[in-house]
Amino acid sequence: MNRNVVIRTIERADAATIDALAPIGTATVYEAIGRRGYVGPHITPVQRGARIAGSAVTVSSHPGTNLVIHAAVDVCSPGDVLVVANTAHSTHGMFGDLLASSLVAHGVRGLVMDAGVRDTSDLREMGFPVW
Repeated sequence: MNRNVVIRTIERADAATIDALAPIGTATVYEAIGRRGYVGPHITPVQRGARIAGSAVTVSSHPGTNLVIHAAVDVCSPGDVLVVANTAHSTHGMFGDLLASSLVAHGVRGLVMDAGVRDTSDLREMGFPVW
């Protein structure tokens, strides 16, 4: 039986470092850190032109359920970026405007996820960056 584990104590990057990285493109950061962390060309922005940086709160989720995303919201702090990876390929719409509103209330800067995203018009209107 699989069980979900929520780690509530996360070591976050220094705020000054995060703010310095914010205006720099991801390709430049990727090259500077030794070409590590590239997730692939399938991760595309919901809205063009958004640039963010933050400490990653990472989630490993089963396709089709956003239960652990809800749990992660409570772990997030201002300045974080929520990063969700699924244990298998998923096109399920696991994230939308309601979860985005919760993340905004926690001061989260954006979301990176390898699954379907719904309510994209609302997310654009909110100005909440999603990849």
